[in-house]
Order: sequence, then structure tokens, then C-alpha cells
Amino acid sequence: MKSAIGNRKSAIGCVVLLALSLASSLVRGAEPEKALTLPDVKAIVKEREKAVVRVETYEYFITGLARRGVKLLDPLPLTSNVGDAFSFAFYLPSLVFSKMREHLGSGVVLDAQGHILTNNHVVKGADRVAVRLTDADGVERRFDAQIVATDPQVDIAVVKIDPGKFPLVTAPLGDSDRLALGDWIIAIGNPLRLTGSVSLGVVSGLHRQVGQNVLEDFIQVDAAVNPGNSGGPIVNTRGEVVGLVDLGLFPATGIGFAIPTSLIVPFLDDLKQGRRPSRGYLGAGLRDLNPELAKAWKLDIEKGVLVADVRPFGPAARGGLKEGDVLETVGGKKVASAREAQMAVLRTAPDTELPVGIRRGGKAVELKIKLGTRRAPVRIF
Repeated sequence: MKSAIGNRKSAIGCVVLLALSLASSLVRGAEPEKALTLPDVKAIVKEREKAVVRVETYEYFITGLARRGVKLLDPLPLTSNVGDAFSFAFYLPSLVFSKMREHLGSGVVLDAQGHILTNNHVVKGADRVAVRLTDADGVERRFDAQIVATDPQVDIAVVKIDPGKFPLVTAPLGDSDRLALGDWIIAIGNPLRLTGSVSLGVVSGLHRQVGQNVLEDFIQVDAAVNPGNSGGPIVNTRGEVVGLVDLGLFPATGIGFAIPTSLIVPFLDDLKQGRRPSRGYLGAGLRDLNPELAKAWKLDIEKGVLVADVRPFGPAARGGLKEGDVLETVGGKKVASAREAQMAVLRTAPDTELPVGIRRGGKAVELKIKLGTRRAPVRIF
């Protein structure tokens, strides 16, 4: 009898639990989808704004005139001669108005020792550099700064201040390779002398090349950036610096470009030590494979990284790479695009024997290529 009553109670309990579960699922099904939310911009800015600095550079008349004169005498590239002549001519009246020119940019504090990341073009030609910031105690301070190193190929520079006993606020560098189209970003800088300005936008393009720098892999953003934003950070929703504002397309609005941290972080230690970054050089032209290229090259695959050109006597040629090969791995890691392969080479030190996996004639082949040193191209025009 007790057993029968116990079984009945157990059955009733199961029915109740089933009914509650069904009701819960129905309620959940009736709930509307959660709306997309904006990032907490106020909290992110509060955490990072003190790490963004105002970089002031000063150029004295005599040294500025000498620099422009020497540049005018340089015959290469030929197309720059007209621009150099105008620069020299328009600089001459500067003495009438001022014996010193002042330029303004932005930067971001990297560490408590006072290393600051900014653009090369912000400090280029500067005879004196000063930095204004707000320290961790909320006190506005001004420091003289020294240029530690520059990298004109990417347009970045590291300057250093001596903070002494004053505590600095720093900003961590994030992974720009994790960015996707539509991700929220925040730009902080000093546009048009408006110190500490903030603008919000999204990533509107990735891997852009606009012909401004020797090495480019720009993040395109629609956050407002103007003269003075140069060298300032773009920050993701985790408060990490994922890029450095480099330029805008004026007079266009809503189009700005930032240098990704993927082009900065691998060489940051070199810059802090006062060395110009040394990057690997493969000596091969790479293209993303598509059906049209596959047909033209008579390949049986339509996706991958095609070796379209091999420089004579370059590292790739000496290592056995040939035109028509398809790259599969670089440094032991699979590569899905020409950009991935190029970045893998750039991040590898010169004189390193880099293992490269290719497909040639339907067969897998392993090569070892000793990388050369990438140098800035000599431009004639």
C-alpha cells in the first residue's frame, strides 16, 4: 500500500515538473529578442582618457630652412621636387611671423616609465617635443620629451618623458586581428587643439591600402578624426588600444584610417630600445587565388595564396619558391590569404630560416627560406 502511494506521488511529481518545464519554455519563447546595446562609452573613456596625451612639437626657423634646403637638393623621387620647392618657398616668410613653428598631435602612454606611442609624421622634423597629460592623481602636467625611435615605413614613433615620482595612467595594446566589420570603436585625441575629444564609431573597413605609407594594413573607421587626432588611439569595447589614428581623407567626412596594432606590437621592443624595426623580406609577389587566376595559371584549386612573382636572386628564389606555387603554411601555420602570409613574413626577423609549405603540381612540398631584410623602396617618381 505504501509502495503504491509512493509511486503515485512520484508520478504526480514528474507531471508537475514536466508542466513547470513546459511553462518555462513557453515563457522563454514568448520573450522578445534582446536589442543590441551600445558600449558603455562613458566608463571606457573614464578609464582610458588620462592615458591619451597631447604631443606638441616645435621647429626652429634656421634648422627648418636647412632641412627643406637639403631635401630640395635630393633628386629622388623626381615628382617630389615641385612640392619641395613650394615647401621651401612658403617656409621663408615664417621668420617674419615667428622664429618657431608649433605642431600638434596626440599619443598614448605605454608604460609607467614614460614611453609614449605616436605617429612619425607628428614628430618628424621637430627640434623640440613636449607632452601634456593628466596624471593618475588628476593633475595636469607638462613634460619635455625625447624621440626614442621612429619607423617611417609604418608611420609610428616612440617618444619618452621622465615622469619622476608622478604616476602615469597607461593603456594596454589589444589584438587588432580580432576586429571585425561593424565593431564599435572609440577615438580619443586632440583634434584642432580641442584637447581630450572623444568620438564614437564602428570599424567600416579592414586591410585598407591608400598609398600613404610604405607598409599599410589600415583599419578604416567612421569615428570623426581631424588634424590633431594623429597619433591618438582607437579603443575597442574592452578598453584596449587596437589602432593608432594616422590620417583622414579630407575633405571627405566619416572616413579615417588607423594603423593596426598588428603592425606595431611585434616591433615595439625594438622601438623602445631606440632601434628602427628590422623586418623579414621574402622577395615574392603574393595574390589571393580566385577562379579566374586558377584558370589562368591552370591550377586545380580555386582558393589559397598564389605566388604570382618571384624576384630574381631574392630569398624566395634562393629557397626554391617558384611562380605558380600555392602557399599553404608559413612558419608552420596555415595561411588563408596573401595578407596573412605577408604579415607572417614581416613579423619574422631577417636571416631566419622560415619553413614554408606549398602545393606544386598537386603535390605538397616543404621549403626552408632564409629571409632577407626588408628595405624601403627607392622611388624615382
